[in-house]
Amino acid sequence: MQTEPGSFSWSEDFDESLNFWFWLRRTEGIDDATLLERLNEWADQDSFSAQRQQEALFEHHVQVRGHERWSEYLRTWQPWKRLQVERQIEEIRAQKPDHARAHYNAMAALGVKLRVQWVMAPFGERWLVPPDLAVMGVEGAATESRPQAVLEAARALADSSSAC
Repeated sequence: MQTEPGSFSWSEDFDESLNFWFWLRRTEGIDDATLLERLNEWADQDSFSAQRQQEALFEHHVQVRGHERWSEYLRTWQPWKRLQVERQIEEIRAQKPDHARAHYNAMAALGVKLRVQWVMAPFGERWLVPPDLAVMGVEGAATESRPQAVLEAARALADSSSAC
């Protein structure tokens, strides 16, 4: 359980610039090695102050906005994100309070800080960037599987932190 207020947190998001690199990989515009470089650059922003993190997010956006395939990506990104957000809202509305409470308690018991970025990749693919970033494919995820995947990623990151 949570030992003190604020001792754990998690967020889930769909970052436009990060997803660009995953879309580009899917369309064979980059290979896995380049994707990992971009992911590590993106993840590096956590070592910055809050203001510097915002600047880094903007810099990442500017970097991808200038890419020759940006406008092609936007035609895919906008409906994709809308669909993902609609699904997430439907999942939250359909979730039984007991399940939501159990998920919350399981996350609190781990006591970790976790940032989840859902990306354009098949569900089950994940990239963990210690100490707190889980980048996870969302496509094809069943309603009940996403919270479980978040919990598993949190456990894996907690295990990697305790091993250090």
